[in-house]
Amino acid sequence: MAAFGTPFYVFVPPVLLRAGKNVLHTRTQTTSYPVNVEGLGRISFGDARPVRRIALQHVYAGFYAGVFFLAMALAAGLITLFVWFARRSDRVMFWFSITCLSWALVGILNHAVRWLDLGPLNPVLGLYVNYGLVVPAIVLCLRTVDLRWPRIEAALWLFLIVQVTYPWWLDRANLFVRLGWDVTNTALLLAAVVILLVVAKRPLGWPHKLEVAALFLMAVLMLYEVVRYLGWVDPQSASFRQYHVPVMLLAIGAAIFERHVAAIWRMQQTNVELERRVAEKALEIESNHVRMQEAMREQALARERQRILADMHDGLGASLIGLLRHVQSGNADRPGIERRAQEALQELRIAVDALQPHEGDLASVLGSLRYRLDDMIRASGVTLEWQVEELPAIEGMKPSTVFALQRIVLEAITNALKHSGAPIIRLTATAPSADGIEIRIQDNGRGFDPSHSSQGLGLTNIRARANGIGARLDLQSKVGHGTTITLALPRRLEAVVQARAPGNDGPDIPQDLVPAPTTAS
Repeated sequence: MAAFGTPFYVFVPPVLLRAGKNVLHTRTQTTSYPVNVEGLGRISFGDARPVRRIALQHVYAGFYAGVFFLAMALAAGLITLFVWFARRSDRVMFWFSITCLSWALVGILNHAVRWLDLGPLNPVLGLYVNYGLVVPAIVLCLRTVDLRWPRIEAALWLFLIVQVTYPWWLDRANLFVRLGWDVTNTALLLAAVVILLVVAKRPLGWPHKLEVAALFLMAVLMLYEVVRYLGWVDPQSASFRQYHVPVMLLAIGAAIFERHVAAIWRMQQTNVELERRVAEKALEIESNHVRMQEAMREQALARERQRILADMHDGLGASLIGLLRHVQSGNADRPGIERRAQEALQELRIAVDALQPHEGDLASVLGSLRYRLDDMIRASGVTLEWQVEELPAIEGMKPSTVFALQRIVLEAITNALKHSGAPIIRLTATAPSADGIEIRIQDNGRGFDPSHSSQGLGLTNIRARANGIGARLDLQSKVGHGTTITLALPRRLEAVVQARAPGNDGPDIPQDLVPAPTTAS
């Protein structure tokens, strides 16, 4: 044999052949190695064409299988690298991609320069193609089951470097050394199998069992090369060492992708759990917000009641005090007492009406006030023309706002009844624009000069109340031509503090008359 596994052909001229009389003497020259790694292989006689055909089939099968495995490793490395970019926390996936890509690139380079004489570089490339996946496969299989031993891994990587670079510091790459590498790699692979079966956590999943099978198959194929070197099988038989590549790629790739899928599933479960907790917190926050809003509404209602009580103190309280003083004066007559009592009762009814829920309906507020004024209008003999259109809702209309509106309209009508001498008083409520509402109180009485008007008319009071609710009051009057008071209300009333009318600063309200604000539990 000219080289290990390569047939050597001897052609004999037909003229020298004699049927039944030919004798062929074969002599082999062995080396000084203690094992039979070189020697006489199988001898075949006959036509050279079928013998050569069988040898070429082995060569072609090994060549095309090697090319196919290189392409497979290159594709697996690229795909894994792309997947790793999506989840860079998995180092095992990254090193698997680097291992596949480096082995594939070295194999491609080995095929490209195999016909060139590059000195020790040729055997170095060939050795890396033969043994370059053993140590990475062992390390990656151990890491997929969370076994990380830095010192042992460092020793394995050092062994890989030594075995693929020894042609640089030895005279030649002999078969005896390669036999030693095969034996050592076989022992390492079997040791990794034992570690996975004994030391790894239980239970082993199907990807890890596949890794055990792949490592064991790699050991068997390495051992088969040892048997070939020893001459226990035909040295001309095909080499099966490289067939461990697809099995190894499948096993480790399956384990890595199983880790990746499991990590994604755990992330999804975590997201579901986080969404559930966020939903619970959102419900809790919403519930707390509702309770806070309820408490704020209760507090606002308490403040509104307190403001109304303050206004009742100024209005109803003043009426009752006036009635009491009138009675205590000794000059009280029945009509005067009835009139003052009616005024106090009217103040009370208006305050009660202000506490009713109106939901921004100004028409209902004016309607209630119209009902309360009916007896007074009838007794005065004045004609009240009431023209209220369909009005839009007013946002932010609180009880104190309603009370202030009632007092403004009541004050304007009362002033007209007392001072104008007009036979007709007209109240109109319209929505001239989408942003506001106008309430106009007009009489055809004697009128007056606003620049010389006295404070007794209550104009200062109604202006202060209008400003307190964010409205605008306009007064137009001329002697002999009546008076017109226009109250312009916005569609949305701002949170303006209710103004106390000047001149009505009575004593503070006793605390037992002010309802305590309630808080939501």
